[in-house]
Amino acid sequence: MVIYNPRSGKRQAPRIKAFAGMVGQELGWTLDLREIEGPGHGTRLAREAVEQGYDRVISVGGDGTNNAIAQGLLDTQVPLGIVAMGSGNGYARSIGLPLEPAAALRHALTGQARPMDVCYLNDQFFLGTAGIGFDARVAHKFDKSSTRGMFTYARIIVQDILRSPAMPVEIRLNGTVVNEQVLMLVFCNTREFGNGADISPGSRPDDGLAELRVVRKPPFLKLFKAFYDIYTHRADRNPYLMNVPATAATVKQGGTLAHLDGEPVEVGHEVRFRLEAAKLLVVG
Repeated sequence: MVIYNPRSGKRQAPRIKAFAGMVGQELGWTLDLREIEGPGHGTRLAREAVEQGYDRVISVGGDGTNNAIAQGLLDTQVPLGIVAMGSGNGYARSIGLPLEPAAALRHALTGQARPMDVCYLNDQFFLGTAGIGFDARVAHKFDKSSTRGMFTYARIIVQDILRSPAMPVEIRLNGTVVNEQVLMLVFCNTREFGNGADISPGSRPDDGLAELRVVRKPPFLKLFKAFYDIYTHRADRNPYLMNVPATAATVKQGGTLAHLDGEPVEVGHEVRFRLEAAKLLVVG
């Protein structure tokens, strides 16, 4: 089953219909194309695919689409394949998938699946990254924007970053308490936000461990160096980014917003994080 989100990214996902017939015929697969019609529909379609004995479920869209479809495949033997056609495509980039749609579809149909970790904030599921603070506010503004794509995302960041205040957080994990003033706190199962923003270079979704990236706000001149380090895979070298490995943590935040795989949500002032290892088969 090939499930596509017509609203993903710049609304390019329906192009998969042109590739599907060609690639399916080439590989000898019968492809059943389904369109996501609204919130929760991708999850329901994935569960239907499991119940009806489909061999694989292919997600066509962005990180939010992958998130929805993956929830219908947890703890099953039906693998998730990914054709990245979203705004950022952080999960696909993090696990090294092809980004050209026809090549990505071929790989999704023929590649080897392996068990991947998944994560939760307050029992809300995410695959790649989640965050509170600045990146959560950006996600909320991006969601309300009339345009999509990297340029819109970058414009929102530039407009808000200088006036964005530091936020107090209290992190409890492994019997310790850490109090920080942060620009944002990012929960990383994978390394990328998307569009090459490599926030956690060491994160792997199959190692049974997540990374909490505590991002302090740099002074004005060092702010640009921090962004440069993130986009050149050097985030681990930046003194304003601290790494805390964890499989579970409780965080109290000054705000109430969060994002899950780039999708905006409200989580309240207390955030409970946990990782569950090897819960989802993904074609990597």
